[in-house]
Amino acid sequence: MSTHFSTPVHLLGQSILAHKDQITVNARYSSETASNEQNLPNVVPTTFYDRIVSSLGETIEAGEVSYSHDDLPSFKESHRMTGLLESILMSISSIKQALFDYIDDYSKDSDLSVSEIISITKLIDPLINDYLHYYTENHLMQTTQSLQSEYYQSDELSVPIIKISNQVAICPIIGDIDERRGNLILERTLTESRAKKIRTLILDLSGIETLDTMMTQHLFKIVDSLELMGVEIIVTGVSSEVAIGVVSLGLDLNALTIKQNLSDALQELGMIDS
Repeated sequence: MSTHFSTPVHLLGQSILAHKDQITVNARYSSETASNEQNLPNVVPTTFYDRIVSSLGETIEAGEVSYSHDDLPSFKESHRMTGLLESILMSISSIKQALFDYIDDYSKDSDLSVSEIISITKLIDPLINDYLHYYTENHLMQTTQSLQSEYYQSDELSVPIIKISNQVAICPIIGDIDERRGNLILERTLTESRAKKIRTLILDLSGIETLDTMMTQHLFKIVDSLELMGVEIIVTGVSSEVAIGVVSLGLDLNALTIKQNLSDALQELGMIDS
């Protein structure tokens, strides 16, 4: 609770809020410079930086973490833009760095102790991780939902390949994998990985309720074929029910790289902080 934190910590929070424009400018400059170097879209507005910095400052001032996504800016109109998610994650990382740079300068002229700085870190890190998780999961959910209404109307839409960086893409799989669909997924992922120079493909199975023997065999075939092409495969969205069902069939999931969700996969790739 806030009573556990000293007055200097509260004063730091107030100082951050008073100088949030300066912190926002520094974070935005750093993020846009990095985006230009990596040919990523500069689509993250100033209001995004301002809201995140304000939330972090308010958290430090209050001395406790409050998780709320109600006031977070959304990116619904641009959710299919290549590199959007990576730009958002880079912006959050730049905000964190700009904030710690400010805290470092502030601590030189204040009486913040080492233990107080550690306490501040314990307030900031969980909130930053929550933002990273929110935007990664929200991005995939929006993209998947936008495709569901058109699902199966064309082969391309039934197997979407969504690039989130120059070499990383996501393939959300919705519904059952029959013989035809398994071959289609294999063909599409191989073709798109080669054409788009994808080095890591995240297969998200959160849209699959059950995996039977045939579906699992198709999945292993897809993974093996892509890995022979040099594409790293990470499987996400495997529910406990699906995992239990696969094990009951006598199939071994240990051969697959499995992460619980998209955030965990991006942490594995070093695209967001752990």
